[in-house]
Amino acid sequence: MKEIFSKIGRLHWPLFFLILALCGASIAFIYSATYFSEGTEFRNAWMNQIYWLVIGLAVFFVVALVDYHVWIEHAWIFYLVSLVLLVAVLLFGTSMYGAKRWLPIPHVTTIQPSEVAKPAYILMLVWLLCKIPNRGFKMCAITCGFVGIPFLLIKMQPDLGSGAVLLPISLILLFIAGVKKRYILVPILLVVGLVGFTYFGVHKMGMKIPGLKQYQMERIETFYNPDFDKLGKGWMTKQSLIAIGSGGLTGKGYLKGTQAMLGYLPKNTSYNDFVFASIGEEGGFRTGALVIIGLGAAFTLCLYVSSQAADNAGALLAAGVSTLLFTHFFVNIGMTMRVVPVTGIPLPFMSYGGTFLVICFSMIGLVQSVWIHRRTR
Repeated sequence: MKEIFSKIGRLHWPLFFLILALCGASIAFIYSATYFSEGTEFRNAWMNQIYWLVIGLAVFFVVALVDYHVWIEHAWIFYLVSLVLLVAVLLFGTSMYGAKRWLPIPHVTTIQPSEVAKPAYILMLVWLLCKIPNRGFKMCAITCGFVGIPFLLIKMQPDLGSGAVLLPISLILLFIAGVKKRYILVPILLVVGLVGFTYFGVHKMGMKIPGLKQYQMERIETFYNPDFDKLGKGWMTKQSLIAIGSGGLTGKGYLKGTQAMLGYLPKNTSYNDFVFASIGEEGGFRTGALVIIGLGAAFTLCLYVSSQAADNAGALLAAGVSTLLFTHFFVNIGMTMRVVPVTGIPLPFMSYGGTFLVICFSMIGLVQSVWIHRRTR
C-alpha cells in the first residue's frame, strides 16, 4: 500500500489536472449542446459522460501504477483481443449512421472496437521496435503487416478515418526508432500522391477510388467543392463554419448557441464530432483558443515525458500516445473548419463518447507510467 501511495505521489500532476480541466469543460459544453434537445438520449449525455469519466479515472490509475514494461510485454494479448473485437463488430455489431462500428455488450453498454485497437497497436509496435533490431526494409515490412490487419478490419466497418490514424503513429515511431529515412519517405510520398489523385481524379475528372464507399466519395467531393451538396454531405461543415464564425471573439454566451438550439448543427453531432463548433459559437475565439492551447499543452507534456523516459520503450510509448492524440485533435478541429474532409474522429477529452474517453485515459495512464517509473540516467 505504501508503494502505491508513493507512485501516486510521483504522478505528473500538471498533466493530470490539465486533463481533468479539459474533461470538466467537455461536460459543460456537452450539457449546453444538448440542452434544447428532445428525448433523454441526448439530454442525459452529460451525465453519461460523467459516468464514463469515473470509469476512465479508475482505468487511468490502474494503468499508471503498473510498470509500463508489463503492458508492453503483454502487447500481443492486447493486439489479438483488439483483432477479435474488430472481427466481432463486423459479425455482431450494431449499425448506426450507415456504419457497423459499435459492438453491444449485453445488458451493459456498447463499445467501439476501433478505439480499443489504437492503444493496442501502439503497444504492439513499441514491442516490435524493442525486440527486432533491424531498422531497414524488414522492420518496415513487419510494421506494414501489423498495421494492415487492423486497418483493413476497421475500413470494412466502414471507418476509414479511424484506420488512417494508425499511419502517422507508425511513421513517427519508426522515425524515432531510427528506421532508415527512405523507407519512411515512401509511404509519405504515397499519401501525397493519393491527395493529388483525389483532387485531380475525383474532383476534376469524376473518377472513383477503388474501395471507397459512395458517401466517402461524396465527402471528398464536398471538401473540394462546398457547393456540391450543400443540403446533404456539405451541410454539417457549412453549419460548423457558421457556428464558429458567428461566435466572434467572445461568443454568444453559455446555453445560447443557436446553431445547436435550432437544429442547424445536427443534434447527433453537435456534442461529439462537432463539439468544437459548439464551443466556438458559445465561447467564441477566446474559449476555442483556450481549448486548443490546453490540448496542445497536453500533447507537449506527453512529448516531454517521452524525452525523460528511462529507456527506448518508454520514449516510444509516450511519443506514440502523443501522436495519436494530436492526430485526433488535428483532424477533428480541421474538419470543423473545412481544413480536412469530414470523418468520424472525436476530439480527445472533449467529444462525447464512453469508449473513446476511457481509451484516452488509459493512454494518458501509459504516459504517466513512463513518468512514474523513469530512472535517473
